[in-house]
Amino acid sequence: MSNQADDNGIDVLIHRRALSTTVVAESRTGAPEILLAALDGLGFERKSHAIYTWHELPDTMDAAEISRTCRRAENTLLAARYKAVVDDRLIQQPQ
Repeated sequence: MSNQADDNGIDVLIHRRALSTTVVAESRTGAPEILLAALDGLGFERKSHAIYTWHELPDTMDAAEISRTCRRAENTLLAARYKAVVDDRLIQQPQ
């Protein structure tokens, strides 16, 4: 199991899990508790298994809620000086 945040040299990568509708936030290995707590506070649910910790958005969110949450997460994390990347396909563009 690879951590894409580590692989890309960033603090957090928010993307849709392959072959799934689940939106995940992968934080780098050894991420500080303050970063993990920020993701908790932004609406992501913390998950863990063995040595891995990650966050997921609730599967009850519709596309507009996912877009708003991801945009807010990106802006909040960047303002806190974290290297955060959100997959553009999760953000709805204004029409």
